[in-house]
Order: sequence, then structure tokens, then C-alpha cells
Amino acid sequence: MIRSLISTWPLFFGLALIMIGNGIQIVLLGLRASASGYSNLITGIMMGGYFLGIFIGSMVVPNTLSKVGHIRTFGALAAIASASILMHLILSDPISWSFLRVFTGFCYAGMYIVVESWLNERATNETRGQILSIYMIITMTGLGVGQLISGFDDGISYNLFLIASVLISLAVVPILITAAKAPDFEAPEMISIRRLIQISPLALVGLFVTGIVVAMLFGIGAIYAKNIGLNTLQTSLFMASTTVGVFCLQYPLGKISDKFDRRAVILGICLSAAIFALILSLLEKNNFIFLLLFMSLYGGTSLALYSLFIAHANDYLPPSQMVSTSSSLVMVNGIGAVIGAPLVAASMDLLGNWSYFMLIGIFHIGLALFIGYRMSVRPSIPTEAQGPLVLLPETATATAVSLNPEAEWIETNPDINAEANPLMDNPYLDRKSTRLNSSHRCISYAVF
Repeated sequence: MIRSLISTWPLFFGLALIMIGNGIQIVLLGLRASASGYSNLITGIMMGGYFLGIFIGSMVVPNTLSKVGHIRTFGALAAIASASILMHLILSDPISWSFLRVFTGFCYAGMYIVVESWLNERATNETRGQILSIYMIITMTGLGVGQLISGFDDGISYNLFLIASVLISLAVVPILITAAKAPDFEAPEMISIRRLIQISPLALVGLFVTGIVVAMLFGIGAIYAKNIGLNTLQTSLFMASTTVGVFCLQYPLGKISDKFDRRAVILGICLSAAIFALILSLLEKNNFIFLLLFMSLYGGTSLALYSLFIAHANDYLPPSQMVSTSSSLVMVNGIGAVIGAPLVAASMDLLGNWSYFMLIGIFHIGLALFIGYRMSVRPSIPTEAQGPLVLLPETATATAVSLNPEAEWIETNPDINAEANPLMDNPYLDRKSTRLNSSHRCISYAVF
């Protein structure tokens, strides 16, 4: 791992800086909007602009990157993102802020794609998993550090805006001076929604709902914290506690999902997240320690679902189809994220602050019911046929899934129709066990 880190340090250093800047903005803009007296709905629309920008950027930037190159693309996007933060100090109306959030999301999507595609080119079959692990650690650590830094300001002064802008500006320096040649870029192919439904309706619905919930969490979380009376430092700790939960729970949950029926594990995690969310809806500022505890538990369970649903879809696929399928699922997740923040903000205006976590919990319960339905109509694949969970941060774009080590394996028999038997080329099955009976063959991509 040390060798992988040394060879890619300019990319990881730049990634760390932009993630710290992003973490600062998540809390800072919520605090600033609250201090400015914006309604929850207006703030939700404004914060939702970031996720809209992420979605648009994920669609547009790959084409630009293939024509302009990595270094120029990253430099241009970092400059725009840095300027967008400073423009919040000049333009104080919510409409302007909404557009600025779209620009910021667009730029961040592009910068993520540059880093992810460059890392993919640097990775070998032996180091791919290590690089993806480092990517996950740096992404979540940077996000958490940025959220903690935001607690040392009231959200009204200019200091944090300037710090976030400086960090993003500095992020481009190690990439500009790197001696390594920028790689060629080829955007991952997407597949149709119809094909996603054939492969795994559960993964499709799960990632859509996960996108909604994560946008609610990061888009409106700081607003909710201020509304229930938390001070600035408490708000930053409240938001950063999700990162602590991710670090503590994602790996053990992943190991459990590899050893047991993955859908059963996802169902248990989804119900646990719903319970934690419903408990959080009952807690007030006087229960701050419990707020942090259950926020950590909720973050650790809820944010694990992103990787688990992608892993579930991959369980039904040969390696050659994993990247295109996962890329499309990530885009579906982005569509859900666009509507999450405005939706929960509107519920808070109509019903009160208690509805924030209540609505999040309802989404998890609805998802759990759908998981139960899918388990009743589609047989589980053998546990030994499940590939290992590959952890991905929620910020990952479609390009990041190409770092999945499984996608690099060569199919043992490329002439076999994968739709007839998706387990035939599964590298985790003993070759003798690939002689599946007819009931197993019906698993393939049947839609029930």
C-alpha cells in the first residue's frame, strides 16, 4: 500500500484538499443560509443544486476530458470551483446561490472524474484494490476534516469561504507539477434502464433511494442541526459523526455481506438505518451525546448501502459487464440525489423539524419492504458465488467503478452467453460447482 501511495501522492493530495473544501461547504452554506433567514424549502432547492451539478458534470465532463486532457480539465474546473465559493460572498440571494451550487457540483464531478480515471490508469491488477482503499479513506477523511473545520466559525464571517477557496486552488498544484504523463481517457459505457431492470431491479431501486437519502443527509443536515438549537461547533460534530460511523462500520458490514446472503444483510442494514433515523427524530439538543452516537450509527449503516447495492448487482454479472452496469447505477443514484434535499426541506416546512429523520426513516422502511418482496420472488445466488464487497465512497462517479479489481479478471469462457448463466464465469465458485442445475440457471436476469 505504501508503494501505491507514493506513486500516486499528487492525485491523493489534490483529492484530500478538494474534499476538505467540500466538507467545509456542506456545513458552512447551511449555517449561512440559516443565518440569512432562508426557508427550509429555499435552502433545500439551493443545496440540491450541488447534486444537480454533480449529475450534469458526470454526463458532460468525460467528453471534455477526452478532448482537452486531464491537467487542463482539472485546472479549469478547480479555478471555477474556487471562484464559485468566493462568489457566495458577493451574491447573497438564494437564486444566485442555487446557480453557484450547480457550478460547484459540476466542477467537483469533473475533478472526481479526473482523479479517478488517472488513478485507474496508474493501477495494476495487484494494486487496484489498495488504491481504491486509499481513495475511500482519503475521501471520507477529507470530508470529515472539512466538516470539523467548519465548526470553528459562525458561518457569518468570510474566513471559511476564503479557506475553502484557497484549499481548492492549492489542490491543482501537485497535479500541475507532476512529471507523470497524463493518461488517455475513455468514458465508461452506460447501459439502458431496461437492462438494469433485467440485471437487478433491487440494485436499481436501492441506489435511487440511497441517492435521495444521502442528499437529505448532507444537503439539509446542517440546517436541521441549527433548527433544533445546536451551536456551530455541535453542528459540525453532528455532521462529521457520519464519517466516524462509516470508518467503524463499513468494513465489518462488508465482511458480513460476503459471508451471508447479501440481500438478507442489506435488509438488516436497511432496517437498522430506519430504526436509527426514527430514534434521531425523537432526540433533542439536550441529548447531544446520543445525537452523535445515533448519527454515527445511522451514517455507518446508511452510507454502506451504496457499495452493497453495486456489489449485489455485480454478483449477477461476469467481469466484462461490471463497469458498464455499475456506471449506470451510479448515474441512477445521482438522479435520486437531485430530488432528496428539496423533498425533505419541504416536509420540514410543512410538518416541522421532526419530519427530517422521520422521512429518512420512512424511505428506509419502504426500501426494506421492496427488498423483502424481491427476496420472495427471486432466488438467492449461492453465497460462495458472491464476490467480495468493494467499498466506494458516496462521492464516487461512474469512472471510479473501473477501479473495481473484479472488473480486471478475464472470463474463463467468453463464448458462453452470460445471460444464460451469469455464474458460469464467477471466479469465486469452484469450477466443479459451475455445473448448476436448472433451478440455478433460472436465476440469470429473469424479471419477476
